[in-house]
Amino acid sequence: MFIELIKPGPLSSIQDGGRLGYLHTGLAPAGPMDHVSLRIASQLVGNELPPPLFCGGPRGDAGIEFTLLGATMKFHTDALIALAGAEMPASLDGVEVPYYQSVAVSAGATLTMGAARNGARSYLAVAGGLSVEPVLGSRSENLFSSRGPFGRALQKGDSIPIRPLAELNGRRAGLRFDRSKLAELGGEQILRVVMGPQDEAFTDKSITDFTTEAWKLSTQANRTGLRFHGPKLEFGPRPNYLVRDAGADPSNIVDDIIPVGGIQCPSGIEAIVMGTENPTVGGFAKIATVISADIATAGQMRPGDIAHFRPVSVDEALELAQNAAALVGPHNIIGG
Repeated sequence: MFIELIKPGPLSSIQDGGRLGYLHTGLAPAGPMDHVSLRIASQLVGNELPPPLFCGGPRGDAGIEFTLLGATMKFHTDALIALAGAEMPASLDGVEVPYYQSVAVSAGATLTMGAARNGARSYLAVAGGLSVEPVLGSRSENLFSSRGPFGRALQKGDSIPIRPLAELNGRRAGLRFDRSKLAELGGEQILRVVMGPQDEAFTDKSITDFTTEAWKLSTQANRTGLRFHGPKLEFGPRPNYLVRDAGADPSNIVDDIIPVGGIQCPSGIEAIVMGTENPTVGGFAKIATVISADIATAGQMRPGDIAHFRPVSVDEALELAQNAAALVGPHNIIGG
């Protein structure tokens, strides 16, 4: 009982809620770049949900993340699937597959996906999850560290085992998620940030430029980081110990932890939003950190899209995180 990858797409990988607890070893959490979409797809097929971003507990059933272009895959058993996130036109043996809806798949059918019409990443959930072995408590592929069930992106000929649909109770086709609750993907976006942890290293003018000017996502955008170009940022006077211990570049600091969403500014020439496979430590000043509720928004941006960074307080960020977590639930399922 398995799915066969005929064409994997340029960057497709298995992801669940991510791998917590290994930052001290240099291993980033991985997990989906858009955790909201994976949670929605998982809910539609009755899977165990990945937790809200950075939350502990079970990592949820795994799905597949596709980047910019989807895959072609053959189902060797009956299944129930749901797609969410960036809309990559999809069909089963030539019949259109709607997004944000649970859909029955017959054994032998082929799912074909195209290029994303909006956003950057699409997510496939299969009822019962993907029956691959967890590594260090998670089924997420960390492509940067070659750690996970395959230790790499999916390739042509890969077989992904799944549970027989007949073994699963209460799963059915036709459930839909209320898409009116969702913001538009990609394009021009506001990314809310908590300033710091090294915003004091930047001049007042640079703080103003960072929070008021437009920032364009470059072609250097992946699961490790999203590089935005905008006004050059300047730095204030540096204490002697930084020159001695960190280096002469004004953006250098003594290495410290880099959070997912942290925004590094090497030499002030770009703003790099760290992704779910970010380096866990680094030596560049971080002007701000994208809040957890907007990591999914950043993960759906594609080269050429524009971001506006808007500061919020820690209390506001916590409230927004709770609202984002509450988005996924039976109250937003139609036909349940």
